[in-house]
Amino acid sequence: MKNKNLKAFTLLFLSILSMSFTTNRKTFQTECVSLETQGYVTFKIWNPAKGKNYTSKQAQKDAILAILFTGISGNNGCISQPPILNNSTNQDKFKTIEKKFFSANGKWTNFTRSSAIETTMPNAIGEKGWKVYLITVSRDELQKYLQEKQIINSLNTAF
Repeated sequence: MKNKNLKAFTLLFLSILSMSFTTNRKTFQTECVSLETQGYVTFKIWNPAKGKNYTSKQAQKDAILAILFTGISGNNGCISQPPILNNSTNQDKFKTIEKKFFSANGKWTNFTRSSAIETTMPNAIGEKGWKVYLITVSRDELQKYLQEKQIINSLNTAF
């Protein structure tokens, strides 16, 4: 009986542990296409977990999340873009406005300039049926917005 309880407890513990690692994990991937002088970043974005069912709206939201939390890795002449929310304090502050920011009438739509299905697949994809979007995000405007909301400090703030 004791051995059975131990096995059940171990299984329950491992299940809870694995869920804690997967609940907030973003599955989208990005590939930089270009950087513009006006502060726009254009990149390809796709979601291996959703494949053909990946929507334009979700791709735009994921693009904002990439700029905020993960950054965009450099490729094909693009310089790597670090995440705007580069520490846990800034990330925690953003979480206080995240639901409203990403709501149906939220501000997130003000920072994406385009969303089109890309016909040239990224190097990491072999299956051609996936939806890959070409998204342009105004990184500079998003950063200014976050400064106005006091989520991040402006660059000219004294140390």
